[in-house]
Amino acid sequence: MQRQHSLDDLPQPGEPLQPDKDKDNRKLLEEDLNERIRMQSARLSRREKRRMEKRFRVLQGQLYHAGYNQLVVRQYRCWKLYTRLKYLMTQSPEEKHRLKERYLFVKSAGQALTSKLDELSGISSEFDEINQKLIAHNELLEWEIEDRQNFEGFKREARTWEQLIMAVFRQSPRLHHKYVDHKGRTVINTPEIREIIIKDDRVQYLIKTTSQTAIGRLFGRWYSALPYGVDVTALTCDETLENLSTTCNRVVTVERSQRGTNLFYVISRLDAPDGIPKKVLYGKIIDWYPANDHAKTPWCAGVTDDRRTKWYNFEDHPHVLIAGATQGGKSNHVNQMISTMTTMNTPSELRLMLVDLKGGIEFTHWKGLQHQLKDMLTTPEAVLSGLQWLQSIMESRLTAFEEMKAKNLASFNEKVEKKLPRIVCVVDEMATLVGLGELTKELHTVLRVLSSQGRAVGIHLVLCTQHPSVDVLPGWVKTNMVLRVSAKMPNHQASMIVLDTVTGATLPDVAGRMVFSSGRQEFIAQSPFISDNQIATAVRYSQQFPKPDDTEFISVLPKPEPKKPQFGRDDVLRMALEMNGQLSANRIFDIVGNEVMPLRKIRVIVNEIRDEVDRGELITFEGIRYTIERQGRAYYLVAMEQPIEQKTLSDMRAS
Repeated sequence: MQRQHSLDDLPQPGEPLQPDKDKDNRKLLEEDLNERIRMQSARLSRREKRRMEKRFRVLQGQLYHAGYNQLVVRQYRCWKLYTRLKYLMTQSPEEKHRLKERYLFVKSAGQALTSKLDELSGISSEFDEINQKLIAHNELLEWEIEDRQNFEGFKREARTWEQLIMAVFRQSPRLHHKYVDHKGRTVINTPEIREIIIKDDRVQYLIKTTSQTAIGRLFGRWYSALPYGVDVTALTCDETLENLSTTCNRVVTVERSQRGTNLFYVISRLDAPDGIPKKVLYGKIIDWYPANDHAKTPWCAGVTDDRRTKWYNFEDHPHVLIAGATQGGKSNHVNQMISTMTTMNTPSELRLMLVDLKGGIEFTHWKGLQHQLKDMLTTPEAVLSGLQWLQSIMESRLTAFEEMKAKNLASFNEKVEKKLPRIVCVVDEMATLVGLGELTKELHTVLRVLSSQGRAVGIHLVLCTQHPSVDVLPGWVKTNMVLRVSAKMPNHQASMIVLDTVTGATLPDVAGRMVFSSGRQEFIAQSPFISDNQIATAVRYSQQFPKPDDTEFISVLPKPEPKKPQFGRDDVLRMALEMNGQLSANRIFDIVGNEVMPLRKIRVIVNEIRDEVDRGELITFEGIRYTIERQGRAYYLVAMEQPIEQKTLSDMRAS
């Protein structure tokens, strides 16, 4: 087992995000290589080290006898005192006159100390230079010791994988030759692992497939070195690689040398056990934007197990359902979707409607986005109004599409001069829309209509939730959502609700690892990570676009609903008088119900009325003054017989 391969035709690492390793891993290797080169340049020979250590001790003694450290400390203290005196003298003329003599003394003392240190500057500079070289040499020695220890661990890991590979060879009938020798013993011949190459990012196992005899070298003849009945096809088929990957708990791939004469099994050491990178940066992924599908508004799902980027688009997958527990990467995935859409499309090509039902904190960094159709919606009532307006836009577009005999947005834009933008509505936290009575029914009705009819006219929904349950995600949601995305799920039941499979619950604990399910197709990918700075950059970039033409949306603006008069103090008094003057919060609530005013607020109003009477005040309503009398356990409003100027409440109590 050795670290460097003797052959010249080793397989070269693949390009970033191609079937070898991702850009992050390659960048790490380059940084590590540069660090190794820098550290190796600090190596000292034994003679150089002894000479430097001797010179180091001489310089150290000279600085010690000259009191260099004490001079540095005194100079620092003198500088602090000088700075403080200079500041105090600038405050007032009196302070300047009083501290002038001390200020000049400290200044001269500091100059004297500086001159002494200047005399020793040559010795101190040489001392520091030698000290840095000795420290770098010692760090190199420590790093080499640590590197040897790590390499020993890598060798143990490689031997374990070697044993597992040989076990797969022995268990598969296509990968070994079994026979009985002349002594009656059963012998199993397996392919030979000729060499193991351990690198920082992967381990390569060279399988001996061919060999040459002495005569063969003379005539240039090669012979198969594989056991009888075993061929290269069996070694490289998908079934064999799947067995090896499952046994080694790593993705095992096959590579050939540049000349094609050697076969390697490769096990990556930098990626997760499932072969997917643990972290993918958004800035690197966006370089792989599929420009050919630009009209379909693509967005990135992530990097899959074959180290390739996977992209979806709203033309083929018009609606998306995203679910996942906290810290699973759901919000990050939504943010990178929005960033991709807004940086790759102008406002005339794409418009957004953001619904943040967490009080606006989830999408607060997207404020000022030029692509927004209207201000961010943060309350259920505002969401209902916005979705109904979106439904009006959809109905208007359906009429226009029918006149133009267009089936979808792309065909309509080809037939008209003024193109219509695609509209994407992102709803964060669907669970907030549940439990609102009639409002929930109206919201679900509008969402159901938009999800079933909006795809044809270029209106798409992205629904998100952290609480996957039947109440939050009813059947119509799953039916109309063509693409379903799931981050790590807490249990199998939650995964079944979203994906109809348990894959979401079996994901590794890697932030950003997500399952994408469309019909019967399902795969796992690592979602790109986007930072707050990149989001801010996307917002600033969107503000550079010219202001879009909103004529289409203004023509179908919803009429503002008249504000309903609020139920207040006068209404409580009026209802109490209608109930023979009984001032009871419970009875008033039974009549008006929770939709008009909650019981808690009615009790607050009733208590305020009672407090006014306790303070000696009378209640005036519609020109008549009332007081409150208690009869049993109830309170009643009682009209006064004379104006308050003639008889006050205190006089009544006294009488």
